[in-house]
Amino acid sequence: LNLPTAFSPNGDGVNDVFHILNWLNIQKLLEFSVYNRWGEKVFTTNDLYDGWDGVYLGHEQPMSTYVWVAIALTKDGQQIVRKGNVTLLR
Repeated sequence: LNLPTAFSPNGDGVNDVFHILNWLNIQKLLEFSVYNRWGEKVFTTNDLYDGWDGVYLGHEQPMSTYVWVAIALTKDGQQIVRKGNVTLLR
């Protein structure tokens, strides 16, 4: 799984959505979630093509570092878990 370390949802059409860029040997995404600094889940999906636009409950989220977790099944039937962080820039 390849994900960016920052994104800027400012509507300019460049890096507006935080999403998985590349996936190799992934059969199915079980969960892709993003959490704020208080551990609140601000985004979740199981669609490899879906991503977070920096909005939660109708409000643009502040510039900060967010934690993400991705859980997927490989084509070999193994479950993998990847974690990291992303910086939201405004």
